[in-house]
Formats: sequence, structure tokens, C-alpha cells
Amino acid sequence: MTKRLLITCIFFSATLGSIFAQGVPEKKKEKYTYTMYTRVYQKRLMEKPDKVKDTVLMKLADSYYFIADYQNAAKVYEVLYQRAAEKPEFEVPVEYNFRYGQSLKAIGREKEAREKLATFLDESGATSVVQTTRVYELKDLKQYFKNLRDSVNLTYFSDFAPIFYKKGLLFSSDRDTGSFHRYRHSGTNKDFLDLYQLDYDADSLMVITKINFGGNGINTREAETTAIKVDESTATFSQDGRTMYFTASNFSDGELVKDSDNIVRLKIFKAILGNEGWMITDDSWYRNPNADKSFNADGYSFANPALSPDGTRLYFTSDMPGTKGLSDLFVVQMNETGISGRIDNLGDRVNTQFRESFPFVSKEGKLYFSSDRLGGKGRMDVYAVDLNAEGMVASVPENLGEPVNTSFDDFSFIYDSDGEYGFFASNRPRTVTLGRKNVEDTSDNIYAFTAKCINPKVLTGIVRDRTTLLPLSGTTINIIDDNNEVIASTFTDEEGAYEVTIDRNRNNFVRATREGYTTVEEYLEIDPCELRMVDFYMETDCVDYGTDLAKLLGLDPTIFFDFDRFEIRDDYKDELDIIVDAMTLYPSLRIQVNSHTDSRGPNSYNQPLSERRAKATVEYIISRGISRDRLKYAGYGETKLVNECADGVRCSAAAHQQNRRSEFLILCEDGENCCY
Repeated sequence: MTKRLLITCIFFSATLGSIFAQGVPEKKKEKYTYTMYTRVYQKRLMEKPDKVKDTVLMKLADSYYFIADYQNAAKVYEVLYQRAAEKPEFEVPVEYNFRYGQSLKAIGREKEAREKLATFLDESGATSVVQTTRVYELKDLKQYFKNLRDSVNLTYFSDFAPIFYKKGLLFSSDRDTGSFHRYRHSGTNKDFLDLYQLDYDADSLMVITKINFGGNGINTREAETTAIKVDESTATFSQDGRTMYFTASNFSDGELVKDSDNIVRLKIFKAILGNEGWMITDDSWYRNPNADKSFNADGYSFANPALSPDGTRLYFTSDMPGTKGLSDLFVVQMNETGISGRIDNLGDRVNTQFRESFPFVSKEGKLYFSSDRLGGKGRMDVYAVDLNAEGMVASVPENLGEPVNTSFDDFSFIYDSDGEYGFFASNRPRTVTLGRKNVEDTSDNIYAFTAKCINPKVLTGIVRDRTTLLPLSGTTINIIDDNNEVIASTFTDEEGAYEVTIDRNRNNFVRATREGYTTVEEYLEIDPCELRMVDFYMETDCVDYGTDLAKLLGLDPTIFFDFDRFEIRDDYKDELDIIVDAMTLYPSLRIQVNSHTDSRGPNSYNQPLSERRAKATVEYIISRGISRDRLKYAGYGETKLVNECADGVRCSAAAHQQNRRSEFLILCEDGENCCY
């Protein structure tokens, strides 16, 4: 410990000394709230500051901060940051700069407060969970594509599933530019779908060309002369634009592949752009040893691939096992060779008993998709949800509203958050002129839009118990501003949900507090276009009968013993003294010491050895001034091992050591509220 840190701890101790001089309240039953942690480590930091762990300092500082004891919070934060400066391997989370800065501001140390708050703003960066609320305005496609020679939206043909590619778009269409009306779906009387590229030619004219694939015959020029046609649609590209994943009818070796029900399912294919154009690869990208074997499985459809901006996740639509409705959205991990992990269903917030499809992930980390769930504007509507750092859903769906959504099908939405524009498809009726007549066209067409930012005023979320996942009604939600003032407050309803009005043009913290639970909060940075929907999963302070006090105080693993010995080791007496501190500060606290052995030797020997260990532990606690009638003990021999090191199993000395231990179980009377 450096001289500077030691001086700081002595100053801290002198300030807290008056707290302990007042003695301990003499209550028959003490409620073990989270203040136990604070009080125990106040005492510990005063007496043996170098014995207090880094994680303990963090929790102790936060405990002061959340109960508005800014004087003591600032002192502990100062010790914490000094310790971090001495230990390069110890990094204090960025949000602690904010709490430290607010604590300093509250006690009048303005200059230091500004420095810490400035550090927080520099290091915090953008939030990982956002929801965008914008006003959408439809635009003519020609405003985005100058010198457009060919028509994107052909009357009575379907154009949909746009995706950004190069300077233009790639989209799906059932137009047949090669042979007029040659190929038709037997069921829909529509042309088969192909992929088309909207790009500039050598004369800087925007033209539309069909994407031709090599490798296995899909949509090649040679295939034009055959009777077999394959649907292709909904593509997505890697960051360099040279890898494409797209949807197509299940096809192999020049033939459509039917499943056991005589149905041709949709599958996701991969193609690489080479010197000779797009070449479809084999199926090794989803059949490698690390891939989920259910991807592209027979008997189910896989469609609408959408890569995350960094290319590490592939989102898609499927009716595979585990689907909640007619079709669900899923995600799977990706690497440079292809699929590299398990498939995850995106969960109940996105997937319903109806159809969910056409995912798209924007640069800002928002997932857009279409669904015909109840409560929409019409049939298929476009929704948006936030994704967290793991790529999973982090908010409730937002219906994008009019004019994007109508009473018709609105789908395959894409958005450029940098340019604040995008495209989507809809079969809403439009009036077109054919010859001298005006006719109504209800085929799929691509629409452009711009998105104007608004300042959303309402913040919503759900609060749940982290263990049971049950909603926590009556939880206090406070909005805290830059000055650490509560500027808005509300309570969660019977479903654990809350709604509160905030100003997105200022920094805010949203904080959830509830008796018997640890306070939690999230930072909301200034951004009038981004509104986080914040859910909280709160950890209870209350414990069940038999909870290990050592774990609650951060002493896990706790008291260990040498092989075939029961004496308390000197290096664990400091740990035991923390148990003593807790029992000193809380006179109603009773515990049972359970001791154990490793598996070596017969249990007939190990059982009495563990009892001697338990007794030795209790005797040490009694020697430190704790009454014997507050303590029980028991030995369990080798019957409760914490690892696989049973009889006959070869284990290291360190692994065996984990089993030679004592535990300190809190004993609660019937009906007593046991909290730490």
C-alpha cells in the first residue's frame, strides 16, 4: 500500500469513527438489509483498509451513493480510484466516474466534480440499446436515383425486398426481362422471382440488370432454356459487398429438392463475387463442425437473411422447431467461414402466433421486421425493436405508423440512419396510366422515404425480479438529471411496467429503487432522436433460510483447511473476522457453521474431521466475543463436494482444496424477514 492511499484510509477512518462510538442498537430482531454490507465494510475499511477487496470497495461506494450519503461515497470512490491507479489490471467501470463526480458536486468540490463528469462523458460513448422515433415522409424513387432509365415498379409485377448495394439497390421481382411471361407459378400465375440490381452503367445511367449465378445452375443463362425455374429473393451482403446470402427455392445439382411432404421449401444460399460474377458456394458454410445442425434443415423453410452491420450475426425467418407462430425470427452467430454457433429464437417480444418476417438490422443497432400480429394498421406492418450488445431484443416493438404502415401489406423495410432515408415495399393500391386508361395496381411496389427526427417524451420499461422474473409492481422509478436532482418520478404498475416523461435534450439517469432490493440505474445520454426503453432486473437484498453469509459479504470462497487438519489457518483469520464484524453489528444474527472435507480417505474418518473443523471455526468466532448461543455447527464429511473430485477421480491439489471448507448459513426464525 502506498503512503498516499494509507493516508486517505486513515482520514476516512477518523471520519467514520463517531459512527461506531455510538454502539450497536439493542433490538431483539434486526432486519438484515443491504446496510449490513455497508456497515460491516465501514468497520473493515477503518481497521484494515488493505484487506478490503476491489469489488467490495465498488459495492460499498455505490451503497453510500444510492442512499445519498455523498460525503462517505466520495471518500470511498477516492480510495477506489487510487487503488485502480496502482493496479493496471484493475479497471473501474466508466459509470463510476459519473457517481464519483456527482458525489463530489454534492459536497461542494466543483472543480474535481467537473473533471470526473467530463471523463464520464468522454468514455461512456453511445448506448447499446436504443429506440428511434421518427416521422416518415414518402418520396419519389427518382429523387434518389438520378437518370433512372428503367422502371423499378412495373405495373402488375411485384418489386420488393430492397437492400442497399453499391450506389444503388438490389431487389426481388417477378418481372421476366429475358422472356416475357415465359415462366409462371402454377399456384399464383405469377412469374418466378429473380434478383435484380439497380446500378449505374458506363454512361452514368441508372439501369436494372438481373443477377446471374454460377456454381450450381440457379438462374444462370444456361438455365433459361430449361423448364426448371427457381425463386430468388431477399438478399444481404457482407461489409465488403463480395459475399451474398439470399433466399431461394431448395435446389441442388440442377433439380428442385422436395421434402417428404413433396414440398419445395425455401433455403438460404451463399454466393461469392469473383472475376466471373456471382458463384454459389457449397453448403459447408452452414455444415461446419461448429454450426447448429438445424440450420437449413429438411422439412422447414429458411428465408429473409439479414446480416448485422459487423457481419457477426445472421438474422432470418423460419418455421423450424421452436417457432412460436406461423414463422418466427431467429439469429445465429457468424464468422469468416460461415455459421459458428447455435440458433436463438428472438423471443416473445418479437415473435407471436402470427407471421414475423423480413428482418433488417440498421447501423444504429435496431432490428426492423414485418408482422401481421393483432393490433397493427392492417395486414403486414413494419415494427422496430432495439438490440442489445449480444444482438438480442432489448425493447418492446414499436409500430412505425403511417405512412409506412397501411391497411395493406407493408414489409421489407430498410433504413440508412446516416442519411436518414430508406425503402420498403407495399401492395397498397396506386393509380397508374396504361395507354389512355387509369388503372389500379395492387402489386408489390418499392417506396422511398425520409425520416425526420422528433424528440420522444416518454420512457417506458418493465421491472422484474432477476431470479424469479416476476414483475415488481410498486417499484419507484426516478429520472435523475446532471445535477443529481430528481426531475420526474413514477411507480411500476401490477405488470411491473412504467411510463415516465423525460427531456431527451439533456443527460438523464433512470433509477429503480425498491425496499428489499439493490438499487439499479441506467444512463440516458443526450440524443433527441434516440429513446432507450429500459428494463430492469433487480436483485433482492432478502435471503432465504440457509443463505451463506460469507457469500453475501463477498467471502466466497471462504475458510479453507489444510489436508487432514482442522486448525484455522492464519491466512483465513482475516476472513473470519469479517463474519465476526457482521455478528457484532447485528446482535440478532445467528448462523450455523457447516464444514466439509475432500474425498480422500474413508468417510468414516472424514465425518468426524469435518465436525472438528466446524467446532474449531465456531470456537474462533466465540474467542472474538460472539455468544455461543448464537452459533451452531455441523460436519458433513465428503458428502457435499463442490466439484467432481469424488472417490476414484484424479484431481489436482487445488481442486481438492475447494472441498475443504466452512460455510456460514444464516438462521432465520419462522416469519422473520431475512435480508442482508
